[in-house]
Amino acid sequence: MTGDARDDSPPVLGEVRDGVGIVTLNRPATINAWSTSMATHYFDVLEQMADDPAVVVILVRGAGRGFCAGADTKVLNKIADAGGATPDRETRPYWHAWTIGKPVVAALHGPCYTVGLQQALCCDMRFAAQDARIAAPYARLGLNAEVGIGWLLSRLVGVAGALEFFISGREISGEEAGAIGLVNRVFPADELFERSFDYCARVAASSSPWSLRTIKHQAYADLMTTSHTAAFERSEALMQEALRGADFAEALAAMREKRPAAFVPLDPALARIDIPPGE
Repeated sequence: MTGDARDDSPPVLGEVRDGVGIVTLNRPATINAWSTSMATHYFDVLEQMADDPAVVVILVRGAGRGFCAGADTKVLNKIADAGGATPDRETRPYWHAWTIGKPVVAALHGPCYTVGLQQALCCDMRFAAQDARIAAPYARLGLNAEVGIGWLLSRLVGVAGALEFFISGREISGEEAGAIGLVNRVFPADELFERSFDYCARVAASSSPWSLRTIKHQAYADLMTTSHTAAFERSEALMQEALRGADFAEALAAMREKRPAAFVPLDPALARIDIPPGE
């Protein structure tokens, strides 16, 4: 998607294709600069995708020249004029994508700065164009590392790597982001969306929605615990549930009959994930 949206277009778009919910940040004239309105629409569209049984995997991208250039400067100026007050801030947490009971993949191209990077880190996986430009120059702006981004990045690239990135404020390419573990895969810019979509569509066609939801929940729940025994006990209880489940029986039948498995859609009651607090 390369053209600028009309002024009356919503700031976030959603469509469903082949089991993939495509979420598009849609303020291309500002390189999808983040605002309260965009946050509200983005979280709303994620929730719509969570509730849609036709969606198995969610893919987030940016319209136009980049993924997200960071906070809207108009919003920043208003905050500065108000002495730092942010009265209209979105009330749902910035890690809202974690609470969606389906895998969320970000496809990063062009600028991905500050809060745009933070939102990409809250997706479960990140794919990037080779020439993506990723930065979090908070130190150059007289700011701290916002909305928990230090916690997020240090778990991907290590504390020293995160500190170097934040302290220098430098911009890294998609290639370097892949080398340090910030993104999962790196593609040529003109292939990013197609290859990211193909990955998501293959997962949607071959995987149990219940399993995808449960594994995502496990990963974040285990991340929040300091006890390996708690993680083990959680996995054992879930395994017993899985072995009794319809998806496991269907997977075995499909292997016997040499056909694709036909898994049931995710139960709407499981469309949200409750991330536990740190233990």
